Amino acid sequence: MFDRVVICCLALLLTADANSQISARSCQILLQPNASRSDFRAAIELQSHLSQITGKKPPITTNAKAWRDSAIVVGQGPLAKSLTAGFNWAKLGNEQTKVVVKGRRMVVAGGKPRGTLYAVDRLLSQRAGVRWWTPWASKIPINPNLRFNPMDWSESPAFESRDTFWFHAFDGDWAVRNGSNGFSAKLDESRGGKLEYEGFVHTYYPLIPPAKYFASHPEWFSLINGKRTADNAQLCTTNPELRKAIVEEVKTRLRNNPRARIVSVSQNDCFNPCQCPVCRAQANQQGSDSALVLDLANYVAEQIEPEFPNVAVDTLAYQWSRHPPRTMRPRKNVIVRLCSIECNFAYPLDSKENASFGDDIRGWSKLTNRLYVWNYCTDFANYLQPHPDYFTIGPTLQFFAANGVKGVFEQGAYQSTGGNMAELKAWVTAQMLWNPKQDPNALIRAFLQGYYGQAAPKVMEYMKLLANEAKSWNLTFASSVAATFLRYGVMRDARKILLEARQKVSSNAALAWRVDQLMTSVDYVWLSRWGQFKIETEKAGETWPYANRSQLETRFLKLLSDVPRFAKQWTPVTHINEGGLTPADFIRRLPPGN
Repeated sequence: MFDRVVICCLALLLTADANSQISARSCQILLQPNASRSDFRAAIELQSHLSQITGKKPPITTNAKAWRDSAIVVGQGPLAKSLTAGFNWAKLGNEQTKVVVKGRRMVVAGGKPRGTLYAVDRLLSQRAGVRWWTPWASKIPINPNLRFNPMDWSESPAFESRDTFWFHAFDGDWAVRNGSNGFSAKLDESRGGKLEYEGFVHTYYPLIPPAKYFASHPEWFSLINGKRTADNAQLCTTNPELRKAIVEEVKTRLRNNPRARIVSVSQNDCFNPCQCPVCRAQANQQGSDSALVLDLANYVAEQIEPEFPNVAVDTLAYQWSRHPPRTMRPRKNVIVRLCSIECNFAYPLDSKENASFGDDIRGWSKLTNRLYVWNYCTDFANYLQPHPDYFTIGPTLQFFAANGVKGVFEQGAYQSTGGNMAELKAWVTAQMLWNPKQDPNALIRAFLQGYYGQAAPKVMEYMKLLANEAKSWNLTFASSVAATFLRYGVMRDARKILLEARQKVSSNAALAWRVDQLMTSVDYVWLSRWGQFKIETEKAGETWPYANRSQLETRFLKLLSDVPRFAKQWTPVTHINEGGLTPADFIRRLPPGN
């Protein structure tokens, strides 16, 4: 019966006016019998947003007769095929979107398991102007006359792995709406799932625990200065018995985690690679210690491939293993994850200031077609401190794309809200990870206007001030609060600019709160350098801007802890550095002063 309805609907389709449009206000949303959980969520997502845009809630139905009228089919199935004659759905990438409008009928679908959700959200953002800035702030235009013109539109994300590793970006709805598929995001089956890992990084000791193996197999661990050790060290990656043990452990873990598509076999987060003669000979022959980690990853990947043909082995090119080997190539099922930890983030990573890293990414890209990058976009010692990489994120991601990088992990303040300009960085990053051909500065302007309203020009002025000053500093992932770009004159001007920004939106509580949150970064520096800035103020013959420190401390703590009624999805700041320092502890540790 269902097939006869499809044939009937197809006949109606062929006689439809191809130049007509679909009215978002008067259509129905049609799900097909094979709809998945993510298809259902996609239909609800579309219904909810069209309702807010047009003021009328379109019904969701599974009755194929709706296809005779104006209808939007969500997800793959017979009706979708009827509108896309000649299109091979079997070859659709698992994250690829497909949107077709013909006559008064529309298909919004994609590859499984996430493509249909992406198709809905890309349609809403690219054709209806919807933006999801943060979990607590979005833009949903009001347009009762919204119509979808004839189109045949398909797109795929530029990177296969897209991880915006900021605390608020773990929100499942924000992640799927902005195209993030990172392993840490709360992306359940109804949200299309995500790229699943077994382990993530620094897995040598989790795979081969020293407490279990060192006493019986010291030869499996690094030889350092003539002595085997498991203290702050690595594994003897060339040892044949160690390799077999790792393979068996990896197989056991993958059997227990059938959803995993990547398994980590990667060095510990320290130095001390093995100095035994076999390891040294391999490293010397390849001109880099990366040979030690890569050869082990290749071995494990080869051994697990017959049982796990869809699983890749992930390893690091990090610190002592960052430089590519001369000739050793990763197997097709090996991912090399290059880390930018030594870079100056005041500049794009293709700049002369980061020439060494640029050479490494180009070198690795010649050896493999599955290169990932671990990048850093916050100050881990001072999450709240200004970290003005604002204008380098986009060019850096474009550099990655131009060199064949397939996956990007952008590590921000991940333990709580409160990273400096986390909201902007996460959103711009997510957009560029989907399509790095966009103009990153246009994205920045769009975010500022959408998130800060009339305060946007002043916030941009603040960003440019800090970004320009930071160019004289080696902006690492852990810059000191005593950095010269945070000197008195700069922070005086930064405070003045943000006070002017707040004045622009003082009548809007939500926008004023967002500027206040941005001001906490400036407050953090003033509190940290209180005594020094007082002296600088006196030297300059200027007026000290605060009544007393206690007043600023109270305001600072209140802003970081109180959840406003207009931002219920926001959560209080609990970490102001990676070590777990709380805002209250930060205040308690300040030296005495008024």
